[in-house]
Amino acid sequence: MSGNPSDWNIVILGAWNTAILTPAGIARRLLQLPPETPLEVQVPINELGPIKVRYEGIIIEPSSSRLVIQPAQSTEESLGKAVEIAQRALNGLPETPFSAGGLNIRFLFESAPDSLIDAGTSSIDDILSDNGLTTVEKKFNRMIRWEQGVLNLDVQEREDSSALVVFNFHYQSTSSDELSDWFSKFKEMIRQSNDLISLIAKGD
Repeated sequence: MSGNPSDWNIVILGAWNTAILTPAGIARRLLQLPPETPLEVQVPINELGPIKVRYEGIIIEPSSSRLVIQPAQSTEESLGKAVEIAQRALNGLPETPFSAGGLNIRFLFESAPDSLIDAGTSSIDDILSDNGLTTVEKKFNRMIRWEQGVLNLDVQEREDSSALVVFNFHYQSTSSDELSDWFSKFKEMIRQSNDLISLIAKGD
């Protein structure tokens, strides 16, 4: 069974000014929309948290420490639109102190393939089981050099036998130009993730 693309997004770490990134500011600066264009704005009611602005299948969530841009559909075309918005944020708000950027490509398996089960198996599981303890989730990760940054591979094997595989393409930089260039590699990131997830699904 192959993994299903799920919850792809872009995260830019920095000291964002949420007084600028209001719904109106997002519409003007990031989405480049005419004034009075209708937007869907989600505001947390029962807890503190950032607003979410949604427009044409893209969800933008600004906070004081990060800007999250998520396409509603996890496809190359939708992620490309999210990349354009991320680059506008980087280039249009140069006064923002940036620290890093990440592009996350996730795949959800309804049933974990044998390759992930085998990779997550450890002698510690036998020790826990022998002591009457039940493991409800297994996690493992790898950090891999990729281009100028790193690819963080995170795997979660869940109690219901499903599994989540996350490819986090991370680049640490304070330069808006360098971070913008990093996100411009999104097609290569998708291709790399698809190649690896295919091998994982086949158990190679």
